[in-house]
Amino acid sequence: MPEWFFTESLPCPFVRHAVVSDVGLVQRSAVEEDPAATRERLAAFWPPAPAAVDRLAARLADRGCRAVLTDISPLGLVVGRAAGLPTLLVESFTWEWIYADYLAAEPGLAPFAAAFGALYADAPRRLRAEPFCGEAPGRPISPIARPTRATPAATRARLGIPPDRALVLVSMGGVPWRFGDLTPWRRLGQVDFVVPGGAAAERREGNLLLLPHHTPVYHPDLVAAADLVVGKLGYSTVVEAARAGTRFAYLPRPRFRESEVLAAWVEARLPALRLAPEALAGTAWLATLPELLARPRPAPLPIRGAEEVAAELATLLGPA
Repeated sequence: MPEWFFTESLPCPFVRHAVVSDVGLVQRSAVEEDPAATRERLAAFWPPAPAAVDRLAARLADRGCRAVLTDISPLGLVVGRAAGLPTLLVESFTWEWIYADYLAAEPGLAPFAAAFGALYADAPRRLRAEPFCGEAPGRPISPIARPTRATPAATRARLGIPPDRALVLVSMGGVPWRFGDLTPWRRLGQVDFVVPGGAAAERREGNLLLLPHHTPVYHPDLVAAADLVVGKLGYSTVVEAARAGTRFAYLPRPRFRESEVLAAWVEARLPALRLAPEALAGTAWLATLPELLARPRPAPLPIRGAEEVAAELATLLGPA
């Protein structure tokens, strides 16, 4: 994770140590995975050298760390154990569950799936953030999302979009995306499109507001201000949209197992429309926007997962 992500997200001081703690799933694009490249990177990453684990455990001791909080980083679990620190696993899916769908095409992932699955199963403390995937031990908690910073009205004022204009946020998540020719979007004059990753620097072209991929406007605030989100099904955007009570036209990831879980969760809670994975390369999807924008907005969904994780950590740490 880049440092700016933590700077934007955390209201407290922090120290970032640049360590590769996970490989995950290598992606060719925001909607296409690369299992072969994933296997190659995993082969260089796992198992970690015992000396490297010891160095990281010593670093935790030197910094006075009292606990380890990890998402699905297998290295985090190993280092927490080596350091003798209470370790909390927080997840909505795990890598062995994701890798299972790629084993036929890339059987070389199997030993890594087995190793990681054993680590997750052995985690002494585990929280599962909704919408979570598959059956696994652990306590279910509310969805987790970064808090908003600004009101929708303030965000719209920053973007130069009046409150009576439809704001459509087109977001493909954390992986840069080539949007191609956006000229057809300008024909929907009644809609303002806000497009993170649409340009190298912020600029306006008629009803298009193009932003750099690392947008100068905090992404959760963009979602909260939007009348409709169009984009990739990703955990953060899905939960932010539910918290805002906005509409969602989503692009699934056909080979990624989490995608169908997120799609079902979205369909049950939001006015939603499933687009073809390649939809943004064409123009047919634009004709669906007026009908989707006309649907009533649902009530915002309370999001308390971060508070539940904090309470679990406080219990874990005990008195200072």
